[in-house]
Amino acid sequence: MSAPGFWEVVALVVVALFVFGPEKLPELARNAGRTIGRLKQETNATLDELKRSADLGDVRDVADDLRATSRELRGSTDLRGSVAASARGRPEPGAARRGRLPADQPPPFDADAT
Repeated sequence: MSAPGFWEVVALVVVALFVFGPEKLPELARNAGRTIGRLKQETNATLDELKRSADLGDVRDVADDLRATSRELRGSTDLRGSVAASARGRPEPGAARRGRLPADQPPPFDADAT
């Protein structure tokens, strides 16, 4: 939506003059200006309050605590064997590898899954 052009504003002023009359029009314009000013003040106050409440200092402190806890957990755990290998995404050294099916063998079928 674009701002009204010059002729649209002139048309609105003429219509307002006919509807409200020359006596009430200045008072209505003053009240509209005050209302818009108050709205701007409230908007700015709300934005300032949101900026103050969005202070990221607390969030950074929590993130640092989580990082420290993560480092402690990594240092205190000593996983070995198949659990550690699967956690790292690598097969255990002596484990059998899964290969591809031969071309003449159909893929496995699970009737309960369909």
